[in-house]
Parts: sequence; C-alpha cells; structure tokens
Amino acid sequence: METRTRTDSRLVWWLTGLTPLIFVLTHYLAVLPHEFSHSVTAWTLGIKNEPGNIDWGGSSLWNITLLAHIDENVDYTAALAAGKNTQVAVVAFAGLGIGNLLPYLLVRFGLVKRTWLARRPVVLYVLFWYFFSSLANLYDYVPMRNFAPDGDVTHFVLASGMSRWWIFVVGTWGVIWAITDLYRDILPYTLGTCRFEPERIARALVLVLTVGLMFAYFALPALLETEPVTLFMGRFSLVLIPVILVATWRRNVLSPLPSPALLPTANDRLSPVEARHRS
Repeated sequence: METRTRTDSRLVWWLTGLTPLIFVLTHYLAVLPHEFSHSVTAWTLGIKNEPGNIDWGGSSLWNITLLAHIDENVDYTAALAAGKNTQVAVVAFAGLGIGNLLPYLLVRFGLVKRTWLARRPVVLYVLFWYFFSSLANLYDYVPMRNFAPDGDVTHFVLASGMSRWWIFVVGTWGVIWAITDLYRDILPYTLGTCRFEPERIARALVLVLTVGLMFAYFALPALLETEPVTLFMGRFSLVLIPVILVATWRRNVLSPLPSPALLPTANDRLSPVEARHRS
C-alpha cells in the first residue's frame, strides 16, 4: 500500500507539472476543429473555394502557443451581400456547434466516466483538459462576446435574423449549467480518479489554473473589444475569479474526492468459481 501511495503521488505531481503543456495541446485540439468546421462547412455550402486555407494568424509566440490570431478565412460579408443567408448562418454556427459543443456533449455524457478511462488516469486527465477547453471556448463566445460587433454570434444573427437576446439568455443558461457541473462534478471526479486525494496543494493548483484560464484567459477577447456590453462582460468575468474560487474550494481542495476506480485485481481475472475458491 505504501509503495502504491508513493507511485500515485509521483503520478499526481507529474500530471500537475505537465498541466500547462497538456492545456496548450488540448487547446489546439479544441480550436483547430472550431476553425476547420467553419472552413469546411463554408466550402461544402459553396461560399468558400478551398476547405483548408484557414488563416493561421502569424508566427508570434502568442499565436503559436495559444492560437490567438487564427481565423477560418471565410468572407461572410460577401456571402451576405450575395443573399446566401442560410449558408452563412450554418457556417457561423458550425464552429461552436461542431467544433466545441458536440465534443463537449460527447465527452460529458458518453466518455468521461467510463470504467476504461477510470483505470487510465493519465488518459482521463488529458481528456479532462480537452473537455475543459471545449467548454471554455463556448464561454468565450456566449456570454462573453454575444454582443460583440464581429464574430460568430454576429455572423449568425445577421444571417438568421435571430435576436441576440435569445442567444444570450438560452446560451448563458446552458454555459452556467455546464460550468457549475464542471466544478461540482467533473473536476472533483477527475481529481479523485487521477489519485489527487491526499495532495491538496496539487488539487489547489489545478483548481486555480482552471478558474484563471476560464475567467481570465478566455475573457481576453472580450476585454479587447470596445463595444460596452462586451467589455463589461470581460471585466465581470475577472471579478468572478475570487467568487468562483471561494465557492469551489471546499469541494475540490478540502473535501474527500470520489474514490478512484481500482485497477483489476488477480481475482478480477479469474472465473467466478476460481475466485470463490481463492477467497
């Protein structure tokens, strides 16, 4: 048992130390499908000539590490001027819908609590950060930039005629539910299953990183806007950081975590009759 505890502790600190790299890689996995979903859908619907010619955003360190300036390279203005409203609406939705919302739903309701993953803590931990990045990208658009003068929501509104307020109310409710679920259920489950139980400092570091990234890093695009409501949303997101930390600290750092699924024992590999004899 003592050997296993030392092994689990080493695993926890390896995962904690590698978390920034894991986030960057899973952020790539969330952003690239978002942009290519726009681009490929636009090509499929005839408002773009090539599906793969996205704008990679330059070679700055900021862009290489976090894809800050990447863009799908779709001319929405020309498509709207040509009366292709339905196509624009579908393309504008595709980034979030196919690139982020669909993966979020698949991981949350189909993968994250599978027994196979519970017995592979490294895979589960990486999947958690992909799940987190998918959700954070949703938060980045709704509610953060719901009222921004440019971007996916604006393109969708201009093409569909739907009210921004409907998108804001319904989308924000869904994102609030998802973020609450993240800190109430998915994060403590992941920490427990990945053997973080006795390592409160590591648990605290992961919690602080998720809150800082969600409510500060993913608020940056809103903070860079001049539109008053969008700028307010970005600033309000920063104000939420200490509130979220206080609200989630006990559950994720101080309270007992869900017990991790144990690896198969020798009895698990025996037939029922052999197991009864062995016991």
